[in-house]
Amino acid sequence: MRALLQTLTVLLPPLYLIGALLAGMSFAGERGPRVAGARRAVLSSLLVLHGAWFFVYAQRVRGFPIDDAASSISAVVFSACALHCLLARWTRHGGSGGIVLALLFVGQLAAACLADLRALPKPGTLAIEALMHVATSVVATAALILSGVHGLLYLVLLRQMRRHQFGVLFAGLPDLDVLARLMRGAALFGFLALTVGINVGIWLAHRDHAAGFEYRAAEVALSIVLWLHFGAIACSGWIRGFSARRAAWAAAIGLAVVMLSLALVLVPGTTFHSRL
Repeated sequence: MRALLQTLTVLLPPLYLIGALLAGMSFAGERGPRVAGARRAVLSSLLVLHGAWFFVYAQRVRGFPIDDAASSISAVVFSACALHCLLARWTRHGGSGGIVLALLFVGQLAAACLADLRALPKPGTLAIEALMHVATSVVATAALILSGVHGLLYLVLLRQMRRHQFGVLFAGLPDLDVLARLMRGAALFGFLALTVGINVGIWLAHRDHAAGFEYRAAEVALSIVLWLHFGAIACSGWIRGFSARRAAWAAAIGLAVVMLSLALVLVPGTTFHSRL
């Protein structure tokens, strides 16, 4: 079991890099090789093997496979990859895949470096409510990161178009309308998942009298702010005056807050989450 876990841990980062390189060939335009079949095969393999990693790790610890910084980062990467595939299928354009997968490669490489392959079985199992809180929070984090990344790409492409710089990014990225849909779609997905995650987490904290929990705690306040922030981004198409450009700026700022919130949760001893 440990050998299989180690093999998967080592194999996943290169697969993400290969996926990023294959997806990035779209930036070569008509001159690029036709690798759509290979790209789909690599993405399918990634999802299967990454899912297998969590299955093997769960067998190793005899419990829920998201229990430390490494597995949490890896879960966010896995969720972001799966959600990116869904969004690309929805918009029928995977042009942002090269950039997204390159970022996920960095995240999975960090998770591999932090992974404890000698992890021992855990003394107890999490209740269904705690599993729901962790799972929805991970999915929400992945979705909000994707929304922020596509917001940044929207701003970069808009800036290049205004400067009449029709280069590699213009050729490979989706158009502004598709980037806005990706940004809002990911924000909506994150908003819905975070709605469940926050409410279940608050209920658990009150029920278990979690030490250090209060609404003014940094990660609690940030989570509520992010929930409202990305909810507005998701609905920005129906909010008068909240243009796609303004939503993109909001998503980019939200991305920075998401990363800060994630760091607060994962760094040992900084929040009540990390002390549980």
